[in-house]
Amino acid sequence: MPNRKSKTSKNTKKSNLKKTAPKLKIKARSVKAPKTLKKPKMTKAEIKKGEEQLEQQRQVEESRETAVMLENRAFMEHIDTKVGHNTTEILKSLVKAPKTDEDIATQLNMKVNDVRRTLNIMNSYSIVRYDVNKDSKGWLIFKWKLNQEKLKDYISKMEAEMTAVEEPTLQSNCNDFFICKKCYTSQKVVLPFDSAFESGFNCDSCGKPYTILNRNEVVELFKTQK
Repeated sequence: MPNRKSKTSKNTKKSNLKKTAPKLKIKARSVKAPKTLKKPKMTKAEIKKGEEQLEQQRQVEESRETAVMLENRAFMEHIDTKVGHNTTEILKSLVKAPKTDEDIATQLNMKVNDVRRTLNIMNSYSIVRYDVNKDSKGWLIFKWKLNQEKLKDYISKMEAEMTAVEEPTLQSNCNDFFICKKCYTSQKVVLPFDSAFESGFNCDSCGKPYTILNRNEVVELFKTQK
């Protein structure tokens, strides 16, 4: 017969182990996200300095663009003829910084009254403008500066007018035109095909053969006369 006593004692030991074994409790730890680094706040002085640097950079870029515009040969000739001698030189003197009329006159070795007259005419075209301040004695100081946007508009308008010059006067149904290279400088005569044909394609003044030009070449020829 099996030994019941030993079997019972084994079962009792197992039940005692179950009761006495400690229960392990595992707590889930919450993982916190790393704190984002906050950007240090800029002081008012730093903000002001940054704004000043941006403004300086903008002024430098604007000066470069204006200097390029003032190298436009057609504009230089046009404005000198329309306003007066040394007009483009006065404009160039204002590229880097505003100046008084006395400063411009000294720089360009001109009379102050001539400088003032030129500046006032250009002001009527809005190409230049001025700011008024008072000095330590209370006298009004006029500082002149370029108006870049108006200057750009003025040049664009001038170029558009030059492009359109003489185009309407060309015969619409003709694409071949003729000039005498020898006489054109003095006579400025451009003939359509029919007129050149009637004269045998030879100049009535000197007898030399005409040179043929297409419509675009004639338009460009008119532009160079301005």
